[in-house]
Amino acid sequence: MDRASEPATAASRNLDGCPVMHGDFSRIRQAGSHWQWADQLREDSPLYFNTYAQGYWIFTRHDAVRDMYKNPQIFSSESITPWEPEPIYRFVPTQIDEPDHITYRRIVNAWFSPRAVDRAQPEIRGICRALVQKVAPAGGCDFVADFALRYPTAMFLRFIGLDTADTDQFVAWVEDFFGGFSGDPAGLEPMARALDGIRQYWITVLDQRRGEPAPRDGDLASHLMHARFSGSPLTDAEILDMLTVLVLAGLDTTRGQLGYLFRHLATHPDDRAALIADPRLIPSAVEESLRFYTIIFGDGRKVTRDVEFHGARLKKGDMVYGLVSGANRDPRAYERAGEFILDRKHNHHFGFAGGPHRCLGAHLARREMQIGVEEWLRLIPDFRIATDEELAERGGGSMMTLMTLPLAWDVAR
Repeated sequence: MDRASEPATAASRNLDGCPVMHGDFSRIRQAGSHWQWADQLREDSPLYFNTYAQGYWIFTRHDAVRDMYKNPQIFSSESITPWEPEPIYRFVPTQIDEPDHITYRRIVNAWFSPRAVDRAQPEIRGICRALVQKVAPAGGCDFVADFALRYPTAMFLRFIGLDTADTDQFVAWVEDFFGGFSGDPAGLEPMARALDGIRQYWITVLDQRRGEPAPRDGDLASHLMHARFSGSPLTDAEILDMLTVLVLAGLDTTRGQLGYLFRHLATHPDDRAALIADPRLIPSAVEESLRFYTIIFGDGRKVTRDVEFHGARLKKGDMVYGLVSGANRDPRAYERAGEFILDRKHNHHFGFAGGPHRCLGAHLARREMQIGVEEWLRLIPDFRIATDEELAERGGGSMMTLMTLPLAWDVAR
């Protein structure tokens, strides 16, 4: 069989004393338990071989995860999920390696630049404020369903020039797609249907713009139809891949991060009061959330050639997994790494991954979260978790996210 698809079981490898484990990172667990697990793995060993699925290597500490991101010529993004060496999806430019990766990114970089986000700030704030105003009189809500997913979805559609009336449909598609990472085979069919639904939506959008002599102002799909890759127009397949990954990468990620940040604020009234007293702390609080509550449990890559790396003898075709949640709390890299420090300085975390594949939408996501905190605290300054039951989080196979976050607050009568 092909070496790239050969199961790299522990029995078939010389592990040189490397600890062997069998861990399914995709299961639903009690909220917060994935970070506890990552902390334990990191402190017990810098390296593991996981026999789950076809088998893959896990690097748990900051320096190894950093070096994995910095060396894309060794660690290919062809597959970013270590138990799926041949995934059913292909994200452009996420799963494209150099030199084509940077060429694709340049086509859309300007759309997600700090200047573009600055221009969009009034609309971002307007959408956010309207949603907070909608839930505030009720005295409570499921923050995840009623705000954390709807806000970035509506905002993103507006940001790329589409109708926010399609928000509900995109919410459902995103939920079904990421549900497919649960490890339950039953989730693969809804995942495939969601992916097909998103692509069919974009096919309709492209057909509506086909043949237009110039790109529509503020319309990303139209812009891509007039863009060039190495002098030639993008194919429909390339455009569909790029639009699809932007939707999937831009919506569920922000939802997840907002959920954990607001769970923290609901349970830490002193931090909440500090942000109300000095809103200038909000950007640093968002950065600390990205470090301390990073929604990325780990990031997978495929090895392109035989190499020795941080104690492992890797073979071409092996899958590796950088344990981002462990790296972001590594006491070897951060002072008081196990604490949420509201005004932490020099916070060089991996909350947006790292290296050339660092998140394209980082500037937009930061601004969304900052405005979300500002507008929420302006209208709902005092809130709490409205249940005594343990909260659950979707597994860390792809990205962690709270399944639900019931919040409550007092309303003047």
